[in-house]
Amino acid sequence: MSDSPAAIIVGEVLWDCFSEQDGGKRILGGAPLNVAWNLAGLGMDPLFISAVGDDELGHEIIQRMKSFGMETEGVAVLPGVDTGTVQVTLQDGEPHYDIVKGVAWDQIPTPTHALSELISDRMAAAHRANLPALMYHGSLAFRDERSRATLTKLREKILHDPIRASAFFDVNLRAPHYTSSLLDELRRSASFIKLNLDELGELGSEADGDPVERTMAAGRAFEKDTNDVTLSGLLVTLGSDGALCYTPGCSEPLRVRSPEPESMEDPVGAGDAFAAVVMHGILTGRPFTNSLHDAVAFASKVCSLQGATCDDPHFYRLPSDS
Repeated sequence: MSDSPAAIIVGEVLWDCFSEQDGGKRILGGAPLNVAWNLAGLGMDPLFISAVGDDELGHEIIQRMKSFGMETEGVAVLPGVDTGTVQVTLQDGEPHYDIVKGVAWDQIPTPTHALSELISDRMAAAHRANLPALMYHGSLAFRDERSRATLTKLREKILHDPIRASAFFDVNLRAPHYTSSLLDELRRSASFIKLNLDELGELGSEADGDPVERTMAAGRAFEKDTNDVTLSGLLVTLGSDGALCYTPGCSEPLRVRSPEPESMEDPVGAGDAFAAVVMHGILTGRPFTNSLHDAVAFASKVCSLQGATCDDPHFYRLPSDS
């Protein structure tokens, strides 16, 4: 295996099923899958860890990933379990989700020996080349105790290994599938945290006030309240207004404005697109300023899609690549 940065993405994979009034399409999704897909489109080789059912929808996910050049060894196929689906409806242009429970990604199994070796190899390759290693996860995949047990073991292995990775926690809240205690636990061990203003309130920040002041206050508080990690970046998305980034020691957060989408289909997956481009920048050593400008531009571009993923590799050119 060539020496390269390591991106290990864990969590849900599913089908976003739009209502008939919103087009009736079925589109591949799930925030972790979207992030892994975008990273692959951006030329990286992410290792995606999840589970699908041994059914038509699950087999299609595996095939779609292979066709896009993605590694599928981390995706378990579970007999007798349904592949994940979500019913998506748009209300005033914003997506609302009905997330089916008890599906395959709620039961992500303990990694096989081969998968554990693959994880170790990816991290060792990054270490040899003095390159970063990131583990990405959200909060949704922790809702079921079966996947929670697996993801907790993975976090212990990856984040506390002698060749340790940094955690990128994409808060990505979907009520009622989380608790405050879980959010606090995951947040305290993350080097990078990405969330929106509403989610910032759920993590204990002031619920009202100027976004810049709220981001500064939260960043300073989170920086002091960690589990033996260093907070490297707090990323707060502002929808069409762009994003803010707090880094330790800053006098004010970096702010970037979001361009208008060339066409607007729906905002599904825009936050995942933003996260993927920021991760791409971390893994390739780019300054936050550059990555954030590309991230908001790419998120705006994803709004021109229905859903979050695209099979066309040309779609994944970043503005800075032009």
